[in-house]
Amino acid sequence: MRASSSPARKEPVVVRVLAYRLKDRAGEGETDGYRLVTSLPDARRYPARQMAALYRERCEIESVFAEIKTHQRGARVVLSSKTPDGIHQQIWAHLLVHHALRELMLRTAATRGLDPDGVSFTETLRSARRSVTVTPGSFSPDLLVRALVMLEQDLLERLLPVRRLRSQPRVVKRKMSNYHLKQTEHRSWTQPTRTGPQAVLITRPQLASP
Repeated sequence: MRASSSPARKEPVVVRVLAYRLKDRAGEGETDGYRLVTSLPDARRYPARQMAALYRERCEIESVFAEIKTHQRGARVVLSSKTPDGIHQQIWAHLLVHHALRELMLRTAATRGLDPDGVSFTETLRSARRSVTVTPGSFSPDLLVRALVMLEQDLLERLLPVRRLRSQPRVVKRKMSNYHLKQTEHRSWTQPTRTGPQAVLITRPQLASP
């Protein structure tokens, strides 16, 4: 399928459309299912089921914003530089620190074969800050390796509880919206019984007749 080109792009973009439903008790009201449009056309390298299951992780980006802006930087801390180059430098520094912390979380989860979501970012941040306070300044590679091992052990003792399965109705409180208004029945919305990958059911999209 070729998406229509914008004025800024001369050539159209080839996209792939995945149609699927959530085969779960909480998804019974979704009559139209879902359509996922992606620029990854290789179905063997990017299977439809995995793509559909991954799509539900998109909301994690909001948690990442909170990690950087609220927890790592601090809610009342602003960028202090007075020049554009200085601001860019501070932003890149925050991003690099966040990447390093996330890499530590991934390495820690991999040692036990766990989901990285089970490792707390705030605990990782606190542990990293404590290690810097205990051993300030430069230190040898051997000390760095021992510090990483201690950090991993510290984080494994403070794992997050398993996330409960949750579902929310696709409604809003505002009137000026394409979604339905929130009603009384939406307050007791049926919760899912399967995880995202388990609930995905790939379907064939209906083609309109000429």
